[in-house]
Amino acid sequence: MKKILAGLDISEDFVTCSVCSTEEKDTLALLGYASVPSRGIDNGAISDISEVALSVASAVEKAEASAKTKVVSLVTNCDGASLRVYNTKGSVTVAEKENEISRHEVERVTEAARTIALPFDREIVHSITRDFILDGQDGIKDPTGMFGTRLEADMEFVTALVTNLHNVRRSINTAGFEIRDIVLSGIAAGYAILEELEKELGVIFIFISYSATHMIVYNGGEIKSIEIIPAGSGRMAELIADNFKIPRDYAADLLKREISLDKPATAEPAQGSASPEGDKIVLRLGGSSRSLSRRALAEAARPEAEELIKQIGGKLKDMLFAKEAAMGCVVAGDLTALGGFLEMLELSLSMPVKMGLVKGVTGGDMARAGTGQVTSVGLVKYWAREGAKRKVRKNIFGNTPLGKLFDRVNRIFSEYF
Repeated sequence: MKKILAGLDISEDFVTCSVCSTEEKDTLALLGYASVPSRGIDNGAISDISEVALSVASAVEKAEASAKTKVVSLVTNCDGASLRVYNTKGSVTVAEKENEISRHEVERVTEAARTIALPFDREIVHSITRDFILDGQDGIKDPTGMFGTRLEADMEFVTALVTNLHNVRRSINTAGFEIRDIVLSGIAAGYAILEELEKELGVIFIFISYSATHMIVYNGGEIKSIEIIPAGSGRMAELIADNFKIPRDYAADLLKREISLDKPATAEPAQGSASPEGDKIVLRLGGSSRSLSRRALAEAARPEAEELIKQIGGKLKDMLFAKEAAMGCVVAGDLTALGGFLEMLELSLSMPVKMGLVKGVTGGDMARAGTGQVTSVGLVKYWAREGAKRKVRKNIFGNTPLGKLFDRVNRIFSEYF
């Protein structure tokens, strides 16, 4: 039975909605899509709920018109420089008869890992279990049914500021829609782009959004490690906008269409520009025009690109399973169209680097999908697979002590039912 699902990507530059229907396993049909400029977001955080709500309503309304169907609830993303990742281990002594590991013991050890001293202002968005350790034996994916006396769990938590998540929920509710889930942008994009074979053999997925760079290592078909760099394409666009006194959206468009870090290349005219001649780009700004040098633009962008690549390399050195990534590195999102960027990254990392393309989606030209569309489609693919595994129970108590108790009961209930 086909289901209609909607994914909503909220970014500092655009709000994007994709309406899809589920087809065969891991395949979606894109029914409608819309992207509108976002308002009310500064430095990756919501600063005006009403403005964001208007952007959300506009994007969903246009996507509904394109899909010729109505959207009631949706899956949305979390992104930005405030995201943090915490690593922890939990352990319990097995007290069941004959020391058999039951589902209850698995729940106990994962709950023990959750009790790490997270700052009070943080909420867990994703909990990832790398593996279980039973009486010193590691590499166990599912210890249920095994025998032992001491069970440990090696886990990783992706967290966001409680206030940021509350503001996202409030903005979408104000726009008139319900939220099924909030998913990390990088994880959502991975569902849209990566193949199961890549995840199984080992791959490093790098997703560059406007406000952050998500690095996710897969091995054995599962996520093993996540790092988030609080810098994305937005910093480079803002630098160009400030240096050349042009609007930020024009600067972001130049990064996608006109600038090359290796050598000048003829491309499509940028937003509002005339056909470029040689090294010059002519921008139409209102009733006037500006002439910019491609070389000067590239020289302004290069230091930021080199710094981001340096940070990516530094993070990879400490990421678990990164050295075992047999399929190399797959990059998606912003800056992938920036000429020379992928080549610079490949040279720096000393491993194969390729651009990621959306797979398993029909009904649209996904070869040209922008960052927002990749994320929004990935959100739908994520929910089509993961949402079916659990029943969602809304926590109306938020991050209060009562809300945390509700979450714990919810997890236990979901485990058994």
